[in-house]
Amino acid sequence: MNRKESIETAQRFFGWLERRYGGNLPLDAAKVLLSDRLCYADLKKLAAHEILALHIPNFYDRKSAAQLGAEMAKKAEKGGAINWKISTSKGLESSDVSTLGAHEPYNIASATGEQEKYFQGVAKELRDRREPTQPLWPVDKLRLELDEAWNAGAGISRDESTGCVMGAGLARIMIGPTRWKKGHIHVDEMAPLKTSSGLFSANIYLQMPQPEALDIWPLNIRSRWDWYRNAVLLSGLACQDAESQARLRHALGPSQRIEVEPGDMVLLCVQRPHAAVGFSTGTRVSLQSFIQFNGLEKRLLI
Repeated sequence: MNRKESIETAQRFFGWLERRYGGNLPLDAAKVLLSDRLCYADLKKLAAHEILALHIPNFYDRKSAAQLGAEMAKKAEKGGAINWKISTSKGLESSDVSTLGAHEPYNIASATGEQEKYFQGVAKELRDRREPTQPLWPVDKLRLELDEAWNAGAGISRDESTGCVMGAGLARIMIGPTRWKKGHIHVDEMAPLKTSSGLFSANIYLQMPQPEALDIWPLNIRSRWDWYRNAVLLSGLACQDAESQARLRHALGPSQRIEVEPGDMVLLCVQRPHAAVGFSTGTRVSLQSFIQFNGLEKRLLI
């Protein structure tokens, strides 16, 4: 059996499995928690999936956030941004999101074999953002406060083979009109939820064309069986297909929508389906950092 035949056989099997055992996606009652600061108790709830997301208004000074967002939007609108391609079942595909900075996202560098260039860019980005004449970079504020709030501390992760530091965060630029008017439902890691480990993201908003920022769904898959019996439906989380997106919205039901202002931060588990809400005009600017959780006794890795 060749590769094509193997793929077709697997598709038929998972199609049969979903028809026989799928449907009724497991959802939980987790809600978005509003807090005035980062603290261990709230981070622990997020890691345990007891809350859907953690929303901290005015995490970064609102005036400074708006000014920084306007500067970055201006650069992007003049063509200074690069498309943040996403990894899908078809490979790397263009998205509604672009980024600014001295390096590309790691998934792009890895796919194109330019890891060395990526690490050089990361070092430059970290240095450039700490110019003494500039205010504290929002991602550096996140790093400091996470390290203070989490009992085991937090810090930038390093590449295991080279020891080089990974990127601590990148700008996300979206310029209207976006391709997905309601937003593109996706996950950044396809895996069941665990209380012992997980991938999370911190999103600091700088400029908003509208208050509506993020939709998130309380999908509560805790076993591989739940993934397998809904594999065809959930494969839509890793592709940019209109029909798959429509099926997902129908199956997941109503989302919990988070509205933000410049300076607000939202932390969430990126194994839960979520979507940046689309818009017609204007430019949205935010900063995103991924955070790896490996247990309560381990450092958070940014």
